[in-house]
Amino acid sequence: MSGEQRLRKRRIGVVPALFLAGLVLAIADFVLFANRAANADRSPDVTADAIVALTGGSGLRIAAGVELVGKGRGRRMLISGVNPDVPKADLIALAGGSEEVWACCVDIGYMAETTLGNADETAAWAYERGYKRLIIVTSDYHMPRSLIVLKKAMPDLELIAWPVRTVNDPSRIWSDPGSFRGVFLEWAKWRVTTLEV
Repeated sequence: MSGEQRLRKRRIGVVPALFLAGLVLAIADFVLFANRAANADRSPDVTADAIVALTGGSGLRIAAGVELVGKGRGRRMLISGVNPDVPKADLIALAGGSEEVWACCVDIGYMAETTLGNADETAAWAYERGYKRLIIVTSDYHMPRSLIVLKKAMPDLELIAWPVRTVNDPSRIWSDPGSFRGVFLEWAKWRVTTLEV
């Protein structure tokens, strides 16, 4: 075998090794992402000017936001990304909470269809009211990407994470196929978002 053939064979052998190394790094990154989401914490005493709940999570995100408003953690709440076909009564039935809180302190945003849309809708709402500090309520595994996108739209506002455990549980990615799929897809979106920033 000539030297050129040996060199070509060595180069070909490098490709699977690089692929395997990349795969191992991606798996490790995904596991770390899921672990961080599963162990996401929140300050029990946090307060802000207002609260923003991003839709999804079977109403659990909205329920958490309504509870925060009811406890006086913020003056008002925006539910961002509500389907225009969903009436307020259905949201109340889905998320529960005090009717007084819904009547006095909840705004419903119907414009957003994506996380980027949530950011635009939230920014318009917050700047119009002069808010400087917001509690962001979304699923624990959705929080990292949400904060990146929201912060880009509102760089001068303070955003405080209030992660909620919803239908896709990052602590059960190896035992629940639905959670694995949901968290994996969100990890992929988050990783793309980090590369775009």
